[in-house]
Amino acid sequence: MQAHHRQWLYRAEIVIALVSAGLFVLTLVDPMWIETLFDESPDEGDGSLERWILLGCTSLAALIAAVLAWRERRRLAAGT
Repeated sequence: MQAHHRQWLYRAEIVIALVSAGLFVLTLVDPMWIETLFDESPDEGDGSLERWILLGCTSLAALIAAVLAWRERRRLAAGT
């Protein structure tokens, strides 16, 4: 794979990790943000469904993207 493509991939993975981590923190602070954004309330307004689904998804996405970015950075440093 070309170095330019790897650099782009590395940056995309970093952005995904940061956005996911930001959404994780937002969900911790205000679990009702998703209901406000979409004007829907599947759990009758208590925020528990959003909290657990979003916390799980965003933490998993942040972890996966961070690991992929770390792996890509190592490949870039090795020059392969």
